[in-house]
Amino acid sequence: MKEIKAYIRPERADTVISHLEAIGINGMTVIDVSLLGSWADKKELNISMEYCQRYSKAVKIELICSDDLADIVVGSILDHAHSGQPGDGKIFVTNVEDAVSIRTKMHGIDALA
Repeated sequence: MKEIKAYIRPERADTVISHLEAIGINGMTVIDVSLLGSWADKKELNISMEYCQRYSKAVKIELICSDDLADIVVGSILDHAHSGQPGDGKIFVTNVEDAVSIRTKMHGIDALA
């Protein structure tokens, strides 16, 4: 199994999510986040007195999928989040050792259902 975390522009989130659902991703976490430093879109920077740092808004999508679906998921995110401008975001893919459903007590890929 793979964990995929994608940080994308907020205006691309609905399109990316719709295409992930179309390829069979039936569960994901979607979080509004702030990006700092070189990841931030320089055109969308704000000054925050609370953080005393520069930041820009982004959406973080987290999901777990089977190994054989990971390249398809990454490709879909790339295709639908890309604008070609700085601040398009990043995708991280990591191995997941196990997943456990608390309700069913199932392990592995079956726990994702």
